Amino acid sequence: MVAHAHFQEIQSHLSRWLFRLRLSAALAWSVRGLAGGLAAGLGLSLVARLRPLLPVNILMLAALCLAALGGAAAIALAYFWPRPRLRAARHFDQLFGLAERISTALELASAMPSHSGTPQWLVEQQWADAALAARAVKPARGLPFRAARTDGALVILLAAALALSLYLPNPQQPILARQQAVQQAIAQQVKQIDAIRDKIEQDPNLTQAQKDALTQPLNEAQQQLKKGNLTQEQAVQVLTQTQQDLKQLADPNAQATGQALQQAGQGLSQNPATQSMGQALANGDIQGAAQALANLDPSKMTDAERQALADQLSQLAGQVQNTNPQLAQKLQAAADALRQGDTAAAQAALAQAAQAMAQAGQAAAQAQAAGQAASQLSQAQRAVAQAGNQAGQGQGQGQGQGQGQGQGQGQGQGQGQGQGQGQGQGQGQGQGQGQGQGQGQSQGQGGGGGAGRGTGTGQSQGGEAGSKPIGQNNGPGNGGEQSYEPIYAPYHLGGAGTQVTLPQNGGGQPGDQVVGEGPTNPQSPGEVTVPYNQVYATYADAAHAAVDSGEVPPSLRDVVKNYFSSLQP
Repeated sequence: MVAHAHFQEIQSHLSRWLFRLRLSAALAWSVRGLAGGLAAGLGLSLVARLRPLLPVNILMLAALCLAALGGAAAIALAYFWPRPRLRAARHFDQLFGLAERISTALELASAMPSHSGTPQWLVEQQWADAALAARAVKPARGLPFRAARTDGALVILLAAALALSLYLPNPQQPILARQQAVQQAIAQQVKQIDAIRDKIEQDPNLTQAQKDALTQPLNEAQQQLKKGNLTQEQAVQVLTQTQQDLKQLADPNAQATGQALQQAGQGLSQNPATQSMGQALANGDIQGAAQALANLDPSKMTDAERQALADQLSQLAGQVQNTNPQLAQKLQAAADALRQGDTAAAQAALAQAAQAMAQAGQAAAQAQAAGQAASQLSQAQRAVAQAGNQAGQGQGQGQGQGQGQGQGQGQGQGQGQGQGQGQGQGQGQGQGQGQGQGQGQSQGQGGGGGAGRGTGTGQSQGGEAGSKPIGQNNGPGNGGEQSYEPIYAPYHLGGAGTQVTLPQNGGGQPGDQVVGEGPTNPQSPGEVTVPYNQVYATYADAAHAAVDSGEVPPSLRDVVKNYFSSLQP
């Protein structure tokens, strides 16, 4: 019984030492695991500086997660690492200087069933001696709860390097921000295509075949945009192609016919016999107007009413003659039958005219829906094309300012103020550089019955950008004047053309200067005060609209777009 108690005491000491060993190893390895996680986060941050990978906030979160994951994995691995008790006993014998007492006690216990020739009294004495030695052990000395200094220093070094890599400006962030802006714009256009398709599906004036024809290019574009990983150019190309497909479904003659019918509705509504048809046309309901036309009964009209109806139908036929000759022919045939007084023939002609009007209404509805969808896709294309411009700017571009002014004075018989001209350059540095040049000119007349004219030049070197801003009547952020770069305009844009000359005042020779008169006062020269950044958008939108509508030849579309892109404030 005594021997058994001694052995149980040895087992108890061994269990406590094993638990402390696991905790000590977990603490030591947690620091190493933390260092490994920080190293992985640092590597990720360095890769993100070489290629657009993740934004800074996501990189920081990923680095923290990697560090925590590394520490947690190291703790779990160190604590639950398999440690057989006999092997641990030998380790503790050596660690605590127990001269193999604990490991021998375990070996004797494992050999007890076979007795192995060892006397019982010797076993009991060995266990008692091992238990006595175990009581004197101070586990805290051999198994302290502390990490190695080198491991701690490594963690501090890696954490500092990681913080520095995240703090310093990353040249890939503007690119990444632009990519994210483009992807967000693409996602918004995917939703916009949903709205366009829903509107087409809910249009009561379209047949199912027309709806299918209109939604097919939209579905294909949406599938391509949803694939992800599209570049900005690819997304713009998808939207451009879809826009062109929809434009092919927008018959301009059908649109013109629909507009002509709608405009004619007001006049038809004045006649009691065609009032319902006129009101339907005025409201854009061509199908309803066709039904009202088919419901007209010439046999119930007076002679005067039939003649008035014939005149109105003839007038309507003339309005749609250029855009829909078939409808015009049917309307004119109905008008002729009404004038002849043949009510049966007139009834049949009106039915045929109503059928032709219904077909024209369907074509007009499809053209209108296709045109509206194409216009919305043009806006979507522009939104994607312009996405990321603001994100790419401002990550640091600097602008330089500089202005040189010169003034000169000349004297004739009187005193006048002449022309001055100067140039200067200033350079400022933010995260980028810019240069500006200025030029001034003035002109005046002197008094005393004489005029003077003089010239002068001056130069100045601009200081650091932003130190003394020079007002140029521009909006915020325009930073002053910039150097003028002459734009080459082809002599005949798009190929050979015809040169047109204007005569002077309506009666000169070809090539003479055209002279006009205006409310100008030589003594009060005017100034152009409209800021450049306020008029740029108007001209750019007009140019993009011309390109999108096909008014610009295909070979020159890129030229126009690049031109306005280069002029963007």
